[in-house]
Amino acid sequence: MVGVNSKKESPRGWRRFIPQPLRLFYRQLPMIFSYPKDIIEESAVNYDEYWKEKRGENLGELSPFQLARAKEVRHLLEPKCSVLDIGCGDGAVLKYIKHELDVIPWGVDQSTYALKSAESFGIRILHLNLNDPSSIEELPEVDYIMALEVLEHLPNPESLLRALASKCRKAFVISVPNSGYWLHRMRFFFGRTPAQWRRHPGEHLRFWTQNDVHWWVKAIGWELEELRSYEGLAGLNRIFPSWCAMGMIMKVKPSSITNQKVIL
Repeated sequence: MVGVNSKKESPRGWRRFIPQPLRLFYRQLPMIFSYPKDIIEESAVNYDEYWKEKRGENLGELSPFQLARAKEVRHLLEPKCSVLDIGCGDGAVLKYIKHELDVIPWGVDQSTYALKSAESFGIRILHLNLNDPSSIEELPEVDYIMALEVLEHLPNPESLLRALASKCRKAFVISVPNSGYWLHRMRFFFGRTPAQWRRHPGEHLRFWTQNDVHWWVKAIGWELEELRSYEGLAGLNRIFPSWCAMGMIMKVKPSSITNQKVIL
């Protein structure tokens, strides 16, 4: 059974007659002129404390946003494949994928506390800091490597992906926030940068729109096999994903895998 932390309650009363895009639009509208916090937290992040605060008693449960992301990831994988999740946290996404596709799951994270949760779901865990290049040698070779909401926190994610490519047989599955979402565009219009952070504005170091994703994958010499969008303004996020989707998930093949296919 896959747990879901349903903090996003269904609308009540007259609000249930208002379409979801309008409800979300009016809820997010004030965010054009506000910031996540009035005081920046400058202390270093303790990842064990971070997970205790973030999940509490709901450790291992998917938030509604995570569930939407996990459902999109499911479409990019096949049953019984092997998957390595970089920055797996409490293992909630891997738990869902394992339940849906019977995959062989591996999880890597810096938080011992979060990894204990992941291990309890039958996930093979590795406590590693991938900022240390030598730690990559300890990783298993798998069909897919997932990096969900990870690359935007790195100054040079290309280096990490290239280092991991030798461990990836088929493709990378990567999710990043859509910086072209209408809310972020409107913040620019009114003189503010996108506020994609919780504790400190320096949390995100890289930013992508849909057009950026197409350019970026081509620029690093890899192949974009599929790009999916999720969350945001329901319905409109399928018709106008560059403006109306909050998140993007891409399936990317490293050049080494593409070249192998050509040779074969």
